[in-house]
Amino acid sequence: MHDLVIRNGLVVDGSGGKPFVGDIAIDKDKITKVGSVEEKGKEEIDAEGQMVTPGWVDIHTHYDGQVCWDSYLTPSCWHGVTTVVMGNCGVGFAPVKPGSEEFLIQLMEGVEDIPGTALHEGIDWGWETFPEYLDTIEKKELVMDVGAMIGHGPIRSYVMGYDKCQGKEDASEEEMEEMAKITKEAIEAGALGFSTSRTYLHTDKFGEYVPGTEASAEEMRKIANSIADLGKGTLEIVSDWMDKDIELDWVKEFVEESDRTLTYAQTSGDPFSVWRYCEENFSKGVKIRPQYAGRPTGMLFSLESSIHPFISHPSYAELVNKSLEEKVEIMRTPEFKEKILSEEPGVDKNHMVYRLIASFDQQFPMDHVPDYEPPRELSIAGIAESEGKDVMEVAYDEMLKNDGKTFIWAPFGPYPNHNLDFYKMMIEFESSVAGLSDGGAHCGLICDASMPTWNVAHWSRNRTRGEKIPVEFVVNKQTKATAETFGLHDRGEIKEGLLADINIIDYDNLKVFKPEMVHDLPTGSRRIIQKSSGYKATIKSGVVTFRDSEATGAMPGNLIRGERLAESA
Repeated sequence: MHDLVIRNGLVVDGSGGKPFVGDIAIDKDKITKVGSVEEKGKEEIDAEGQMVTPGWVDIHTHYDGQVCWDSYLTPSCWHGVTTVVMGNCGVGFAPVKPGSEEFLIQLMEGVEDIPGTALHEGIDWGWETFPEYLDTIEKKELVMDVGAMIGHGPIRSYVMGYDKCQGKEDASEEEMEEMAKITKEAIEAGALGFSTSRTYLHTDKFGEYVPGTEASAEEMRKIANSIADLGKGTLEIVSDWMDKDIELDWVKEFVEESDRTLTYAQTSGDPFSVWRYCEENFSKGVKIRPQYAGRPTGMLFSLESSIHPFISHPSYAELVNKSLEEKVEIMRTPEFKEKILSEEPGVDKNHMVYRLIASFDQQFPMDHVPDYEPPRELSIAGIAESEGKDVMEVAYDEMLKNDGKTFIWAPFGPYPNHNLDFYKMMIEFESSVAGLSDGGAHCGLICDASMPTWNVAHWSRNRTRGEKIPVEFVVNKQTKATAETFGLHDRGEIKEGLLADINIIDYDNLKVFKPEMVHDLPTGSRRIIQKSSGYKATIKSGVVTFRDSEATGAMPGNLIRGERLAESA
């Protein structure tokens, strides 16, 4: 008798192959049979009429602090995620010299918009080295598996000192050797790789660049070579210069001369030359994988967000420290509305923030079930034109709806021609891999941790403004492909011998709901969450963790230490 049998489901197995109707047998934490299962199970789930997939493997998250206080790693657990990789973008909390923790908190607060007060309160510091950090995480109860990378920022600040690491001064030969040694020790202890931030978009809370942003190519080679020499570990990079020789030269050396994987997000420049290189070489075994988000990274403007169209207006300064209810009461008065609409924003028109808050043709009020591929006529500018109003008045009125809790979605990434054809092209690259959900980060402005749910629902079923993508292709990109990117060959497919990480999905009702602002972080700090429907069950290592979107209380998750090979059934 099997421990668990899932019967009659439409199996989308993660391989990219066509769906098929079949059964799945599970014993302990492994899948032991796929196809027709005659033997009974101690527990059985009838999945007739439902879709059965591997659990999602989300490789771009920032739960490095949240893992200390939240066993569920919300909101990712609400979206069928059974494995996360944290430590992206060169930030994290180890190594750290005792008494210097504040520096790493300021980095995370600036880069990932996670409240410093919550991090101070929630993190139970008890480590110095990265292996000690892993030891701490390993003791936590977890609903899903967690893997971690070591970040360039903590390493560089640990080795060079907190005054020197963010400057333009290059690391010495001895310092580079020490950074490479720390990276090697972390990976030998179980880190899944090394991450670095090479973009001017990432700054600490005081506006200083993340350590490593302007590190020399020699420093990058030294650290990358430590991974190549070990023969294990993945390199993750966010870069402004992927299309420039200063970056691409050492990247090509790394991926062409080792069997290691590099996954990246390009933040400026011409992406096409790098994509062409990835596509031409991926089939040759050169494993460089651009990450895609499925839709533009989306700013969420509301009266509780970090940014919104009135954030820099002089009159709004009077409301900053008031409660949401007080803000709404004042803003509903005709006198205040007339005053604030007569003002100009108090921010330089060349500043990125101004461009964000003033691009009204790229701002869309969100419905209960949000549309992330809206036409221009549904934008603030489109509504203003159809109603004969000023765009600022429309934005003002929209933000006061739902007692001030309405969100306006403002794409931060490209949204050319008001459709997602650009993203479809990226998804369909052979070399690309799903990523950039940023689960756990950007608490006051972004919530893209719902991406795995939305990708499946939108691209394979809902899309009306262009061609769809077969569901088996979408599922493969966020299961087998993401798992393989970090050498996790024991998951990502519904296949005998692999971990029984599984989602049972009511496909017709799979959707994400509009974001909500909550105050449930340590010290009551705010964050944006987003829930879903359609998950009939999520199973981690053979244990049901969610039924009909409700947690069962089971905690079968573990820290992942290093790459994993598939085991025979």
